[in-house]
Amino acid sequence: MAMLFRGFAVQITLAIMNPAEPRYDINGEEPRLAGQRLVAFFLEHFYEGRQITNQVNVAHLCFGEQWYRLYFECATVFWRKSERPGLAENSGLEYGLLLNDLSGMASVVGQTVERVTYAATESGDVRVNFAFANGKGLQFSYDCASDSTLLDG
Repeated sequence: MAMLFRGFAVQITLAIMNPAEPRYDINGEEPRLAGQRLVAFFLEHFYEGRQITNQVNVAHLCFGEQWYRLYFECATVFWRKSERPGLAENSGLEYGLLLNDLSGMASVVGQTVERVTYAATESGDVRVNFAFANGKGLQFSYDCASDSTLLDG
């Protein structure tokens, strides 16, 4: 729709949102990763007793010299610039964090990102998909009801 105000043409774009489309928010600055090479990859797991209850508490991804943390809450994807992760320090065996260095995962580490896509459900579940130039990918799927994230890749 174009409008004329005192001799100036102003273009106004009306965005029509699909109310049936689930919504999610990105908290933090989303990095522009298309064309970037993944050089290191760590997962931070959360365990309770002898069981891992959250496969991906935080994903640590390094592109070039820059590290990023990727994590989730209901209907929210968090991106943070960070440093290389250090070992998790826990105070007991009942629960805690485990750091898993997956930098040897040649299917994605050393590969170039083609695109990153996001999806959500009405219940607050969110998904982030990384597609790499070699045809491989990583999919982080957050389940709002269980407050946990799984990785397929």
